[in-house]
Amino acid sequence: MEVKEFLSAALPLVLAGIALAVLAASCSTKEHRSKVSGTNIAMGASLGLLLGVTLNSCGLWENHAIGLALGPLWGMALGSLFRRDERNDT
Repeated sequence: MEVKEFLSAALPLVLAGIALAVLAASCSTKEHRSKVSGTNIAMGASLGLLLGVTLNSCGLWENHAIGLALGPLWGMALGSLFRRDERNDT
């Protein structure tokens, strides 16, 4: 097995693991969970899906399912890092 094949097989697993760790760490405490808005996570997932489709069209991965799965996962992880502003809630 060549190094390139090994890296291309391991990259999706590493990216998924990092995204899940960020998502789990951002929602670990009750105080922080109340500040993380479900809207932020949903918006991140939708923007991540668009990014995954865009990366698929660039030919980044051999299998398009990788981009369709990792895009929303990374979007949710990044969306959970942003806090809801209490002053602007209407």
